[in-house]
Order: sequence, then C-alpha cells, then structure tokens
Amino acid sequence: MFFRGRFLSFPMVIGAAVIGIVSGKAIFGPPLDEYWKKKLQEETAAKETDTSST
Repeated sequence: MFFRGRFLSFPMVIGAAVIGIVSGKAIFGPPLDEYWKKKLQEETAAKETDTSST
C-alpha cells in the first residue's frame, strides 16, 4: 500500500491542479459554452419584451 512519509510536495499539488483544470475544461467546456449562449439569448429576448411593453 501507499504510505505517506511526508506531506505532498508543492510542485505535485500544482501539477495535479493544472491537470484537473485542463481536463475539466476539455470535458465540460463545450456544453457550458452552449448553455451560457442559450441563457444569454433568453435574457436578451426577455429584456427586449420588457422594453417594448413599456
């Protein structure tokens, strides 16, 4: 098994964080972009109806 003789080294933690961020953007990036584009379009359409009704 794995035994921790000392704490995790700082470069290892930074490397793991970078790998997590890059893989997260690769996996979740396109669906999130699509979601936010749709959300923005809905908000602009709602604002247009609000301004035209007043």
